[in-house]
Amino acid sequence: MVYLPAIKEINISISELVIMIIILTIIISFSLLAYQSFIKRIIREKSIQYEQEIRHQKDFLQQQVKIQEDERERIAVLLHDDIGNRLNILSVWLHNPEAWNSRRSQEIILAQIPELIDATRSISHSLYPINLERFGLLLSLEEMLSGMSPSLHTRLITTHPYQNRPVVVEVQLYRIIQEFMTNVIKHAEASAVKIYLRDSEGSLSVLLSDNGKGFDTGSSGKGMGMRNIALRLRSLNASYKWKSTKRQGSRLIFIIPKP
Repeated sequence: MVYLPAIKEINISISELVIMIIILTIIISFSLLAYQSFIKRIIREKSIQYEQEIRHQKDFLQQQVKIQEDERERIAVLLHDDIGNRLNILSVWLHNPEAWNSRRSQEIILAQIPELIDATRSISHSLYPINLERFGLLLSLEEMLSGMSPSLHTRLITTHPYQNRPVVVEVQLYRIIQEFMTNVIKHAEASAVKIYLRDSEGSLSVLLSDNGKGFDTGSSGKGMGMRNIALRLRSLNASYKWKSTKRQGSRLIFIIPKP
C-alpha cells in the first residue's frame, strides 16, 4: 500500500502526456491544413496571374499586328493613289508622240519627276526614319516639325542635354511624337504644339501639348491613334497620362525608365 500514491502520480502524468500529444496533433493537423490551403491559394493566384499575362501578351501581339497591317494598308494606298497615278500619267504622256512637241507638255512631264521623288522619300520615311540613325533623335524631330504646315507653330524644348538611347527606343519615341502630331493635325484644330524633353538620372520625361479644342479622355481610347500611342508606350515600359480640357488643348505626359 505504500506505493499506491506513486502509481497514481505516474498515471496522472501519463494522462497529461496523452492530452498534450492529442493537442499537439490537433495543432499540427490544423497547421498542415492551413499551410496546404495557403499553398493552394498561392498556386491558384499564380495560375490566374500567369493566364492574365498570357492573355495580355496575346492581346498585345494582336494589337501590334493590327498596327502593322494598318500601316501597310496606308502605305499601299499611298503607293496606289499617289505614286501609281503619277506613273500612269507619265506613261500616257510618254507614249504620246505629240507630247514632246509641246513645251507645255514637257514642263508637265518634267514637273512630275521631283514630285515622284518627294512622294517616294515620304513613303520611305514613313516606313523607317532613316535619318534617325544618322543624325540622332533631336535632329530627326526638328526635321519632322519643319515639314509641318506654317500655320501650326511648333517648338521642341530640351531642359537637359539629351543622352542617346538605343535605336529601338528612339524609333518608338519618334513614332509616338509623330502619332501625336498626326492626331493634332487631323482632329485638334490647334495652332501651336510644344514638345518638352527632360533627360535626368537615366529616365526621360516627355510632355506633348497642343492648344486645340481638346477631347474627352474617357472615350478617346477607342481611336486608332490613341491605341497606337498606348501600345508603343507600353512596349517601352513607360508610365503615362493624358490630360485634356475642351477648348483648352490636350497634353500627354510620359516617363521612359532607364533600359
